[in-house]
Amino acid sequence: MEPVWHDFSRTPHLTVIGDTESGKTNLMRRITEGITARYAPNEAKIIVVDYRRTLVDTIPEEYRIGHVISLDNLKETVEGAARALKTRVPGADIAPSRMRRCDWWTGPRLFVLVDDYDMVSGNSFQSPFEPLFEHLTLGFEMGLHLVVARSAMGAGRAMSDALLRRLDEANNPGVLLSCPPTEGNLFGNTKPRNLPPGRALHVARRKARLIQTALVEDAPES
Repeated sequence: MEPVWHDFSRTPHLTVIGDTESGKTNLMRRITEGITARYAPNEAKIIVVDYRRTLVDTIPEEYRIGHVISLDNLKETVEGAARALKTRVPGADIAPSRMRRCDWWTGPRLFVLVDDYDMVSGNSFQSPFEPLFEHLTLGFEMGLHLVVARSAMGAGRAMSDALLRRLDEANNPGVLLSCPPTEGNLFGNTKPRNLPPGRALHVARRKARLIQTALVEDAPES
């Protein structure tokens, strides 16, 4: 019965999968609360990909630098973010001891929060997030963090999606809310379960433990 934390300095990204009314959007709201509590507006900025517009109103305007509601808007926003991140790529002159200090660039950390990723990924054969792929491995060192939430429907097939596959291969944690066991193993060899709203399997380095996510007051479930 101890708290479970996601430390973005250790694992820069997070994947969330859950059925309808399992608590996905509530968890995304909780994550935005954590970001805004941990960082000042000049230390972190948020791009929210939120086609249903259920998440954006929880993000204070001083943190928000993009609200994506269409594929064209998404491509333009991601390409702009990728151009900015290229200036943070560590050169040959950056010693290994400096990598964790992130002292060769200035500016805020960028959090890209994607709710209902299944609505985004189903609209294009090529991932609109492809410009960010080369920066995912050094996410913390370059100040890039992705949190991607998608429906449990078709989750087994969806793990072959280019973005989800890269996040999984990089051993970033996953939160598996209620999901039909028929979807097959997810996040390695983790078998999904039918769970009460808010209950989830937290999967880190292929090990799963049962957790209860915190409820955000007055947050609608999705």
